[in-house]
Amino acid sequence: MLRKQKGFSLLELMVSMLIVSIALLGYAALQAYSTRALSGSYSRTSETAVLNDFVKLFQVSTRSVSTLNWPTETENISRIAFTCENAPGQLRHRGETTTVNSVLGFGVSDICAQIEQSNKIVAHDIAFQLDRRHVPKTEIYSYRLRISFAYVPKKAGIRQDQTQDVESVTVAKYCPLNENERGEKYNQDRVSAGVVCSKVEVML
Repeated sequence: MLRKQKGFSLLELMVSMLIVSIALLGYAALQAYSTRALSGSYSRTSETAVLNDFVKLFQVSTRSVSTLNWPTETENISRIAFTCENAPGQLRHRGETTTVNSVLGFGVSDICAQIEQSNKIVAHDIAFQLDRRHVPKTEIYSYRLRISFAYVPKKAGIRQDQTQDVESVTVAKYCPLNENERGEKYNQDRVSAGVVCSKVEVML
């Protein structure tokens, strides 16, 4: 009389291992997705906070904007382009021969310094543009602020210095204020270099 076999057969064992392997792979994929999602969420939150700081600075200083040393108008528009480095000099007020009283300029420099000290950003560059539009035959002016912020966020879970692997990041190369002519090419360059581009445009 045949006895019933106890335990697992080799086939059953192999099927069980296959099921467990698939489950583990699924869990690993979920963890990787969660890490990327958290990293992307931080990037969006970080860039939004940075841009909001700049916008708030100019919004609460609208009167200071109106008294800047605006250049000669071209087709009723005056423009001041500046960066973190030259903001105090570019944002001088009328009649100023030094940058000592440039509240806007030094406000921009302070925010830029905070970004420089961030341990969440590997490399970055910021460009600003202030426009003043004059309504013809009136004393009415409108002001527009445009900011372009290009940066490489630090990869989540990596402790070593990433700056060695990142080339110089510039707004002109990855995130120009006007990129309509070759927008798709800029997008491809950003993806391949891991650069995030964020822009804001507000009326003051």
